[in-house]
Amino acid sequence: MPPKAKSTATKVRKNTKKTNLTKLYNQMHKMSLDAVDNEIIKRFKILIDASEEDVSKNDVDQLMSDPKSSDPSVFPEGLQPYVRHYIFMSKRVKTQK
Repeated sequence: MPPKAKSTATKVRKNTKKTNLTKLYNQMHKMSLDAVDNEIIKRFKILIDASEEDVSKNDVDQLMSDPKSSDPSVFPEGLQPYVRHYIFMSKRVKTQK
């Protein structure tokens, strides 16, 4: 009898780019000043990679253009701490100039 054929089925991962979250991640990376920022950004990247959906372009553009008046509650609950940290970082950068 021939040996049993192994299953060649593999998990197909949907390769979504999540460009809006990546845009926010890159901006945060540029604004990073210390180890705490780097650790938060690293965790944010892990969350982006694990996420199945992207956020809307309008929400990210609004956040990046005017962080002070942005409302973090428009983002999913898991992203809100990172959005708040982005707002903190943007305020910190403006006060240093």
